[in-house]
Amino acid sequence: MSRGRPPIKDTYSTHDVAKICCVTPTTVIRWIEDGLIPAFKTVGGHRRVRRGDLEKVCKERGIPFTVQTGTEDGRILVVDDEPVVLDLIRDVVKDIRHKFEVEVARDAFDAGRLVATFRPQLIFLDLMMPGVDGFEVCSRLKRDVATQHTEVIAITGYYTEANTERILAAGAVACLKKPLDITEVRRRVLNSFNLKEEERAAQSKREPDETPRVLLVTQNAAFRSQVKDELAQGTPAVEIMTAQTGADALLVAQAAPPRYVLLSLSVPDVSSSRVIERLSSGKPTPTIIAVHDRPTDELRALARTAGARMCLPTAAVNGSVRELLGV
Repeated sequence: MSRGRPPIKDTYSTHDVAKICCVTPTTVIRWIEDGLIPAFKTVGGHRRVRRGDLEKVCKERGIPFTVQTGTEDGRILVVDDEPVVLDLIRDVVKDIRHKFEVEVARDAFDAGRLVATFRPQLIFLDLMMPGVDGFEVCSRLKRDVATQHTEVIAITGYYTEANTERILAAGAVACLKKPLDITEVRRRVLNSFNLKEEERAAQSKREPDETPRVLLVTQNAAFRSQVKDELAQGTPAVEIMTAQTGADALLVAQAAPPRYVLLSLSVPDVSSSRVIERLSSGKPTPTIIAVHDRPTDELRALARTAGARMCLPTAAVNGSVRELLGV
């Protein structure tokens, strides 16, 4: 073996095969179950594919057998020219307990280049970008033997039954309407990469006999009312606490430590009071989600560094509060 070179593997996991074949792990599992690719199971019940069988399948399907080394990151390409969509999908995948590489294409040229060089396993494809016909892009992907099994999820602000039927007929697995539902995007990514909802499951098991407290920090009366209405519905019941400044939020949290915090970065003293850092250092450590009407990359980075789990556009939270918090 040459020094510095990784050993050649004799068997591959479904995630290995997915990366090599430029598909999602769910597609690989479907191939195995349909008998399209030979596989066996380990004592622990994990599927494995032998190198020789994989090379043969790749040759038959015209897939270059270029074994990538390094991380087991999933590869997702977002083809959309709206920053809010790109940021939302980035935040959703960052919150999943699996490593992902996310690339962005804002036009047809970038999309074509990245499909060839980045080899995404999953593509979120806007149907109506300027100069880009998403229907044609999807059809071309499905006609090319190198990308015909790449999973495509269409997204559109012009959601109609006719558009949905047309893009599904072109080969997409789903069509999501804008504004995107965060929980639906998350569910689709988890399903595509055959991942379990570990974090939410763990949260649901904590302190079952205690009514969870949610601290809502905002000066926007309409947003506060909307969030309170959502939290008041469904189960489990929650105790809702509110604050309109960072200083008040810290006082409320000191008196009654919250399990969840939904905090607007538009509150004037959030930065000066270092409220996110101080809340995230509490015991038990709360789940903190930051929101802002127009979150920049800098704001997102600052919020995450301070201890927030994610930073989302305020409008994206509508209808998804319980799912986002995991309550």
